[in-house]
Amino acid sequence: MVRKLHLTLFFVAALSFGQEKNYDFKAAEINARKLLNSNPDKALAIIKKTLTQPDVHDSVYGKTYNLYGIYYGMAGKPDSTIFYTKKSLTYLIDYPALRVKSLMNLAIGYRNKGAYGTSIKLLNEAIAIQKKLKNNAGLATAYGEQASNYSNITDYNKAVDYLLKAIPLFHPQKNRKDLYIVKQKLAGTYLVKENYAFAIDLYRECLPEFKKAGLLQNYYLTLINLGDALTHTSQYDDAAKTLDEAKAGLITYGDKELIGICIFKIAELEAKQGRKAIAIATYDNALISLREAGSVKIIGISGTYIDFLNRQNEHQKALSVISTIEAGKKFRDANRQDQLAYQNAIAETYKATHNDKEAIKAYQNTIVIMDSIAAAHKNVAVEEIQAKFQTQLQREKNLALEANNRILQNEMKIEKRLIYLYIFISFAIIVLISLFLRGYWLKNKLQKEELKAIEAEKILIQQQHEYEQGLTNSQKEIIEEKQRELTSTALRMANYQDNITTIIEKCNSNNSLNINDIKKELQLLMKQKDYWKQFETRFNALHPEFGTVLNSKFPKLTKNDIEFCSLLKLNLSNKEIASLLQISHESAITKKYRIKKKMEINDDAEFEKLLMEI
Repeated sequence: MVRKLHLTLFFVAALSFGQEKNYDFKAAEINARKLLNSNPDKALAIIKKTLTQPDVHDSVYGKTYNLYGIYYGMAGKPDSTIFYTKKSLTYLIDYPALRVKSLMNLAIGYRNKGAYGTSIKLLNEAIAIQKKLKNNAGLATAYGEQASNYSNITDYNKAVDYLLKAIPLFHPQKNRKDLYIVKQKLAGTYLVKENYAFAIDLYRECLPEFKKAGLLQNYYLTLINLGDALTHTSQYDDAAKTLDEAKAGLITYGDKELIGICIFKIAELEAKQGRKAIAIATYDNALISLREAGSVKIIGISGTYIDFLNRQNEHQKALSVISTIEAGKKFRDANRQDQLAYQNAIAETYKATHNDKEAIKAYQNTIVIMDSIAAAHKNVAVEEIQAKFQTQLQREKNLALEANNRILQNEMKIEKRLIYLYIFISFAIIVLISLFLRGYWLKNKLQKEELKAIEAEKILIQQQHEYEQGLTNSQKEIIEEKQRELTSTALRMANYQDNITTIIEKCNSNNSLNINDIKKELQLLMKQKDYWKQFETRFNALHPEFGTVLNSKFPKLTKNDIEFCSLLKLNLSNKEIASLLQISHESAITKKYRIKKKMEINDDAEFEKLLMEI
């Protein structure tokens, strides 16, 4: 189907450009694609010439601007790649087979710029289109590019998953070149994961295929990565030979960025072997080449170089490198991982040279970049979920359309079933409503009964409370009545004592007093009851524990002291107590004072409170 679409486009282009008998658009496109790898400048000349032709068809414009974007991508200029590839897409809206290729190149441009979330989103769109077109080779290529994204954000497990899904989709003969490009990416992932043995085997498998296919950029890049893997496995001689071959070929090829990267790997090899001076000189050469190429990769590489100088205590040299890099102003264009490596390295340099202000600034930049990387990871995850959802949604739509066709064929049966279903649902709803209403009625009835029971219980509790209150009041009245009787008894006792005192005073003041008169008064007093004994009996009945408790708390008190305290508990005044006990008022006060002293109490209020509480 894709081949037929290409043929159709070719004939449309041929009709459109019939006036340009001397210009073959198809041949121009094929030549430009070939030269992009071997001679990019010649490819650019063909691209520009194609765009100057009159009445160019939209499909040709779209393909040519896509090649323009690829050219700038190979030149390490992602912004220009994005610009021309977006322009390409405006011409390919009605050509999905061509549009998907531009989408993939646009995704590569965003990846090279460090916008991994956008790149992943675009590739998910491309993957969906490739699946719809049933283009296995295109789908495998999209998987390979998606793997590169996940490798760049250090999610190597996902990268490997995508690459392993891509490999079986390629035809071993028809898509041999693309198959080995994916294998090259897989080797790169193993290299980053430090699985050097697998990486070396895959790189060695890819090299002859790239050379045979004339993919020189892939060939030299594979040599560089193979040399790096050999360095990490301490195969220094093989690494040196591999990197020297890559360097010689790249000088002929003219890609200064790759030359700089290759020289950097050679510098790392020298550093691994402890050749400090040679390593420093080689690092400097790498930076010169990358600076001439205007490559943003200079940031990550200079970070590694500065870190090496810090470990060698070459801090002044490190400051010189920092000054050179800052002057180049490439930091903003570098990806976040390279920015992080660079900021970490210069922070250590400033710290070692006691430039605390710059060190703190570099550390703060490091934190900001780490937060940015974390946010990018989160955005990538969200966009991936959204893409999966959209794919699933499209699949569900397709299934819905198929189901709809089946539904139309069985419409009568389904309508009949629906009628039965409606009847059943209606009956079920009626039953449910009836059960609900009955439940509500029973619940309401139960609540009313519960309210009645609660009200009755409340009345019973209130009556019980009133009864207890009445009983308490009655007991209180009885106690108060007995208290009054006890006080009355005490007062009568006091009166009895007063009468005896009066008789004695008469006897002492009047010698001529008649004996019979005295006898009569005494007989009258004898007829009165023993009020003190009555008082004692009633007091003990009213306050049975008073004497015992007082004696246990204050063992120094005598019986007379306890009797005196009994009178005080009745709230009798000192004068009334003095009259009752036939002592003077002052003696009553002294008696009270001595009792308080025995009880070790000084305050009258405290003394009275203690007696009242017993």
